[in-house]
Order: sequence, then structure tokens, then C-alpha cells
Amino acid sequence: MSQPKQYLTLPDAPAIPGLAFRFFRGDADFPAIEAVREAVRTVDGDLWLPGPDTNPDAVCNPVQDCLVAEVAGQVIGFTWLTWWEEMNGTQLYLHPGWLVPEWRRKGIGRALLRWQERRLCQIARTQPAAKLRVFGGNADDAQPGNRALLLSEGYTVAFTFVWMICQLPTEPIQLTPLPAGLEIRAVEREHLPALYAANEDVVSESHDSLESYETWLRKPGGPDLDTSLWVVAWDGDEIAGYVISTCDEAGAHTPWVGVRRSWRRRGLGKALMTRMLQRCQ
Repeated sequence: MSQPKQYLTLPDAPAIPGLAFRFFRGDADFPAIEAVREAVRTVDGDLWLPGPDTNPDAVCNPVQDCLVAEVAGQVIGFTWLTWWEEMNGTQLYLHPGWLVPEWRRKGIGRALLRWQERRLCQIARTQPAAKLRVFGGNADDAQPGNRALLLSEGYTVAFTFVWMICQLPTEPIQLTPLPAGLEIRAVEREHLPALYAANEDVVSESHDSLESYETWLRKPGGPDLDTSLWVVAWDGDEIAGYVISTCDEAGAHTPWVGVRRSWRRRGLGKALMTRMLQRCQ
């Protein structure tokens, strides 16, 4: 279902002929938003680009909280808003947004960012009190403009993710010995809640996570997940470390590697990784 176009004036917008901003109007905007995604990915790579067409259960109200940028009636960018409470009680307000490459570095992104901040402040005032409220933004290595914009607006780097690629060798991979007292067990369905808890324990040391068990389980494949590339080390009834990988036509992907604090500095991480890589061969 689509709404009529509703335009608004952004006080920080640059003076560009034909530049206009409006609210998302429903399904009619989906093709234009997807076209922006395709243009962004041709330059920035395969990024996470959420929006009203990919988040049916969004916490925001898309027709009030998602802006679309146009030039001469053509959509050149869009924004998105989401928020959640971190484990330490901090309320994090994330404000992603994207512009097609040819309309970057002209002040449009800054105007959109400032509107997002103002809108999030309005939303925050309607919510219960929080220990701390913070804005959050994302900037991959392929997005130096995003990084520069956020830093220039007073943001600081909170944490980073690093994407790493391993080309499998042709010769057999030699297994690193497991530390004494640990054993590898085949992953059973009844182990999944314990794996989730172990992963939350490890992740919480670097950044907070309130990801539900159900959400976590969907990422590696949901109820019918394939655990053949999961390598889990146990110390009695406790999980000491794990490598969780999935596989598709592009290759293997390893979203989670973790060694719990009590078993670190013993070579467990390398022992788990060599076993997972050997399975990939």
C-alpha cells in the first residue's frame, strides 16, 4: 500500500537544483530503494543495507522515520532508523543511510544525518528513561566518506569488525593438537542453547548483544541448519571454544569464532580453526 508523496524541508540541505526530501510512501518506493542499493554495492561492495522493504518487523514507523532523497524526481538515497537496548542498559539508536555514488560529498548525507538525529531525539523522548542514550553509525572500509562524515559530526570509533579471507591450500591441513583435557564432540540439537550462551558470553566482552536465541539460530540456517562445519570443544559439561561455519556456492563463511576466557592462551583457537578448515577440504 502506498501513501501520497509528503515532502519536507531540511534546514541543513545544500542548495542543489531539484534536490528534495520526502517520507517513504510504501510499496511504490521499493523499486527505487532497491536501485539505490544496487548502485551503492557497485562501489562499496556487498554491504548490509536495511530498509523498509527488508524489515517487516521494524521498530520504527517507516512512513515517519524513513526519508527518501530525490533530484529532479529521481530517488538518489534513503535512510533507515532502528534502536535497541544493550546488555549494560544503554539505548543505542542506529541511523544508517545511503546515497548513490554520483551524489556523494555534496552535503546531502550531512543533511540526512542531522535529520535522523533530530528524529531519534523525538522518538527517545517518548520512551522510558534509559541509563544512557547514544547514536550509532556504520562505516565499512569501503565507505571512507561515511567515516569522515561521522567523525566530523563528533562520533568516535566504538568497535570494529574485520573481514578475513583464507584460500585453502592444496596440501592437507595439519591439525594443531587440542589442549589437554578437551574433546571435540559432534553437535547435537540439544547443544544449541549452550552454544548460544557461550557465544553471548564471548561477544559481550567486546560489545553488548541482546540477540535472542531464535534470531541467533536463524543466521546459520534456522531449524534445518547444517552443523557439519561446526567444531566445538568441551571441557566436561562446559563449552571451552567453538568455530561455527556455514557453506554456500560462494564458499564457507565463519561468522563466529570464540574461546571462553578460562581456556585462552593454550592454542585452542588454532586447534579449532585447523579442524574446520580440514573439513572444508
